[in-house]
Amino acid sequence: MKTYLPQIERRIFVRPNQTFGILNYDLDNAYPQRMLELVAASPTAKDCWTKRAKFIGGNGFEEPGLGKQIINPKGLTLAKLLKAVATDKALFTGFGIHVNYNANFKIASVNYVKFEDIRLGDTDFPDTADKYAIYSDWGRKTWKNIMRSKITFLDKYNPDEQTIKNQVLAAGGWDKYKGQLFYYNPEVDDYPLIEADSVWEDFETEAGIKIFNNREVTTGFLPSTMLFMQARREEADNSAPDNEELPYTNMPSQLEKDLGSFQGAKSAQKIIVIEYEDETSKPEFKPYSIQNNDKLFETTEKSVEARIIKGFSIPKELINSEGTSGLSNGGEKKAAITEFNDNTAPDRLELSETFAEIFSHFYLDINPADNWNILPVPANVADDITGIKAGASINQLLLADIPAQNKIATLVYVYGFKQTEAEAMCL
Repeated sequence: MKTYLPQIERRIFVRPNQTFGILNYDLDNAYPQRMLELVAASPTAKDCWTKRAKFIGGNGFEEPGLGKQIINPKGLTLAKLLKAVATDKALFTGFGIHVNYNANFKIASVNYVKFEDIRLGDTDFPDTADKYAIYSDWGRKTWKNIMRSKITFLDKYNPDEQTIKNQVLAAGGWDKYKGQLFYYNPEVDDYPLIEADSVWEDFETEAGIKIFNNREVTTGFLPSTMLFMQARREEADNSAPDNEELPYTNMPSQLEKDLGSFQGAKSAQKIIVIEYEDETSKPEFKPYSIQNNDKLFETTEKSVEARIIKGFSIPKELINSEGTSGLSNGGEKKAAITEFNDNTAPDRLELSETFAEIFSHFYLDINPADNWNILPVPANVADDITGIKAGASINQLLLADIPAQNKIATLVYVYGFKQTEAEAMCL
């Protein structure tokens, strides 16, 4: 029996693209690029992405000095590679690492590849099956058309010596061999959705609210007004040189120019002078009322922010600044850090296992201890931040011109000091 849910649409569609020999990442082949733009336009989504990346990358490698190891001729270090792949995994749930080999079939260099630049090869064609296409402008922001000649196809990661030999022969020799791509993808033979795909519409909503607020400011919060004036006869514009290719344009009148300069945050409260010859040509301004959306926008903004935070599965104490100030919330933030460390532990384990696999075939033994564990974010960060805030408040309290007994009571009941400690501080 087939079940049909008419109100639920597929989030992405994967279709073969015979022109480029790939599988399209959604209908326009630009799903990751669209998501990046939406996240960049949403302050809450950008903050959530940054926080998630920070916790997945943790506090770096547990092995001292390991992050400083250089892994390619361009000077890329393990610490930088960890940060890059953690950032991709935080949003796209996947990442890509390019490796190349030397004649001894050992990995000679490791490079980071942006996840949004990777496309699966079309499995229906032998030339692109088990390959990945790398291109920097699938979203066509730089060039109008995708240039097939600039697409780089890399073989699927496989450190087997015979497999590498076959790939080198197929490429035409070591000088033409482009290496392999380690492509981590939580899906099987499909493209993954971003971490908070279920709420990407809220990214767009928050961006729209931001634009609305900006327009309100740039127009000086002026009320909506209709201007009634006599129709004017269009006059020829003789200021430009004769050119038949120049289209006829409606030139704004001086009144329209004055009204335009009258609007805006910097022009608010100005006086505008309007001249007219008689009462029949007097412009008439008629304000018209519109629904006051201040409360509606405020409610929408808060609900959108809450859904985005939930979509990224981040404890609200790590995002919502209104709930993370003061000594009383130090314990809450510490608990939130511990909770989020637990939630992102599988991600750190996957990165650790990936690094262990790739660098077990590296031409140098850069990690003799074979310890690829990633340290979680320390929970005492919350204590440090809270201590700084509390310290300033306590100093102000001790310097305040109030009775000592009031200071002692505040130290005991608000800040949790013992009676003897509070009395000693107020002597």
